[in-house]
Amino acid sequence: MTIHIPRAIVLYLLWLGFISAALLCATGNVLPFGLGFISPEDAFTCLIEAELFFVLVIWPFFIPGLLVRKVSIPSGVSGHAHLLVLQVCVLFVVALPVAFLCQNLADVGARVFFSGHLLVATAACFVAALFGVGAERKNRVAPWYFLGFFVASAFVPFVHYVAVEFAGQSLRFLAAVSPFWGAAELDGGAPLVGSTLFALAALGLFAAAPFWGRPSAG
Repeated sequence: MTIHIPRAIVLYLLWLGFISAALLCATGNVLPFGLGFISPEDAFTCLIEAELFFVLVIWPFFIPGLLVRKVSIPSGVSGHAHLLVLQVCVLFVVALPVAFLCQNLADVGARVFFSGHLLVATAACFVAALFGVGAERKNRVAPWYFLGFFVASAFVPFVHYVAVEFAGQSLRFLAAVSPFWGAAELDGGAPLVGSTLFALAALGLFAAAPFWGRPSAG
């Protein structure tokens, strides 16, 4: 396996353009409607939320097209796992200037900076593992993935809201399994727990890939 360089370049440019546009729209007052709750102090949180949206929603569509088979390789993803993880590393290197700018604007410490980006990195690696294995085995993982994405991102916070409003009980611990909710609480432990879950899921997918059925013919 190798990486399709033109598509990778498009990925890098889209990544940088997306997070920059998200920050500009959120903090620059360039939209026809106001976003008064976004202030410079929230710039870093806004950056992490934008990066999470990209790696969870847009990045999956790039993964199958990034991988180009040059020679036949044995079953499993060992032949291209490192290539997908390398792309995640390149994305973070490309975004470092924007990340440091947001860190200075929001005046956040190294711990928050690390935990926020660790959450994004492990989420990106999980998506790379899932869609990389799916592409190798020619399995349709997208419908189930986006169903899970909806449940974790929207349904889990809704369950917390209903529990608070109607039962008077907080389910704040669920922030660990809801990526956008966890990213909004970077000072707490939810991002680190979420990062651990993403990392374990990615490692499990890579380890189980040789046993995930046989690739379909054609």
